[in-house]
Amino acid sequence: MSPDHPPGLDLDRLRGLLERERPGLVNGPLSGRLIEGGRSNLTYAVSDGTRQWGVRRPPLGHVLATAHDMKREHRVISALHPTAVPVPEPVLLCEDEDVLGSPFYVMEFVEGTPYRTADQLAPLGRSGPGTRC
Repeated sequence: MSPDHPPGLDLDRLRGLLERERPGLVNGPLSGRLIEGGRSNLTYAVSDGTRQWGVRRPPLGHVLATAHDMKREHRVISALHPTAVPVPEPVLLCEDEDVLGSPFYVMEFVEGTPYRTADQLAPLGRSGPGTRC
């Protein structure tokens, strides 16, 4: 697959869904790339050339429903978004496996630094008593 069509992300089907469910959201052809380095669920950056979104879905192949529950993830960020906790704005939850082959959700894309190890977090210091990595 080309970089604009990573495995597990059918941009034509995604665009069709977004046009049906969120008319006017997408304003150009979609491109996408897999964000490398995740440990479980897949995360993609998707853009129409003007705006950018994140798409989360379970890994390709066999998955455990409880370990890769997109509805639960979407529910959590939906609940946290209006609070002071910095999470992306949820855009859409899709439970129809015919679109991308599994349930997934779309959220706003937020630039940031993914901290994946305790060594990467160490220079930031502890945030309070009992904080653990």
